[in-house]
Amino acid sequence: MHLLALAASVLGIEVDELLEHIKRNAIAWSAMAFFALIGIAFLLVALHAWFALLWGPIIAPLAIAAGAIVIAIVIWAAIAIADGIARRRATERRNAAEKTALVTTAALTALPLLLRSDLMRKIGIPVGGALAAAYLLAKPTGQRSDEADAE
Repeated sequence: MHLLALAASVLGIEVDELLEHIKRNAIAWSAMAFFALIGIAFLLVALHAWFALLWGPIIAPLAIAAGAIVIAIVIWAAIAIADGIARRRATERRNAAEKTALVTTAALTALPLLLRSDLMRKIGIPVGGALAAAYLLAKPTGQRSDEADAE
């Protein structure tokens, strides 16, 4: 830890000030959360009293409990949907990376066999070079692509 503090001071970061700032903010955030919980508790008590006047002492807590359960189910469904989307995107990225690795491996494996072929040496390499040159010559320069983006 001492070495990290020394390295941080070399970079101009004062570790003591940073830790003090974090502690100060942690106390403020915890106090805010505590008073927010007190406010929510009193809102629920007031809601219970109002519902008890409207519907009676048995239905009021049941209505509040049902509302809380519905909110919990909605939050759970939102989290499940977000996790499913993230999992699907991760699977798609992994599959794309595996496909790229497979194609690269196949190309690197086949390349020595193709280069040994007389047909490839006499026709394939010159044609490939000509296609690469044509692609590079047909590629727009930096200024022309900037002008096209502006339009």
